[in-house]
Amino acid sequence: MKLTSSCETVPVASRSLRTGLRLAIAAAALLLNAGAASAADYPSKPIRFLVGFSPGGGLDISCRYWAQKLIALTTQQVIVENRPGAASELAVRLLMASTADGYTMLCASASAGILSSKPNPPFDIRTDVAPVIQMTQFTFVLYVNRESPVKSVAELIAYAKARPGQLNYGSVGMGSTTHLAFELFKLTTGIDVVHIPFKGTAQTAAAMIGGEIQIGLDGIASLKPHFESGRLRPVAVISAKRSSALPDVVGMQEAGIAGINVITWTGVVAPAKTPKKLIDTLNAHFNTILKDTDVKTFFLSQGYETAGGTPGEFGRLLAEEVATWNNVIRVAKIQFD
Repeated sequence: MKLTSSCETVPVASRSLRTGLRLAIAAAALLLNAGAASAADYPSKPIRFLVGFSPGGGLDISCRYWAQKLIALTTQQVIVENRPGAASELAVRLLMASTADGYTMLCASASAGILSSKPNPPFDIRTDVAPVIQMTQFTFVLYVNRESPVKSVAELIAYAKARPGQLNYGSVGMGSTTHLAFELFKLTTGIDVVHIPFKGTAQTAAAMIGGEIQIGLDGIASLKPHFESGRLRPVAVISAKRSSALPDVVGMQEAGIAGINVITWTGVVAPAKTPKKLIDTLNAHFNTILKDTDVKTFFLSQGYETAGGTPGEFGRLLAEEVATWNNVIRVAKIQFD
């Protein structure tokens, strides 16, 4: 059917199509304007930080510190919500199910990268979340008992190779970053050392002092009191270069070991479909916070160095880490509980 006017004859279907297109264009413009406005007004309500571990731990302390700084910068309330369980898996899953509006984020750590590196992983940190920013970085320190004859990496390797399968090393748990990092050290240097997992740093250090293990690998800040008292001796950090948190101790490159640069991290991630403008706004806020001298001093006292950078840089770090740990898990045939 056609409708006729004094000016022209227009098919009804054609006119309906044009009307629909105009409405669609108008709706798209409204959505774009709404997105721009929401990014400009962000944040306009309380922000929620999820933490995948119990209160009082290192990541929880860091996250609460970031929250206070973000409150001061944006004058908006920030709520820290602990959702411990399965090495942060529960918190990551909760983030993935949250609305991608910039008001729910996860304070993440390297444990999330390890979970993504396992066979049949529960999620993929590279694609199932949106990287916002790397907040800090830190490495681990190889250490021995003060009675040990080992004083350098070369001596440690020689000592272990002369005693294949006879020495024990301690980590803070099966599948932990310290476990995988030492397995990388073993694969790179060709030593044969038995893994003894513990529940935490205190138990590992006690085992070292008591002679149950001969080599340890753990966080710098937690071991500093033992180094200062002389009960334990640092041998090297397991990053390529020295750490600002332990500047007198050599890194792997200086020790003559190529191919090892374990830099673990903390950072902020958001739901995968969070708009880029909101991600960029958040990234700018956190970069401003990390430039503060007091913030740098605080984290250095905790054994961390502040990081910062772009979402893309953080995303590349996550991808590289998953590839590294996936290879270590496969080659070393690591079994998870």
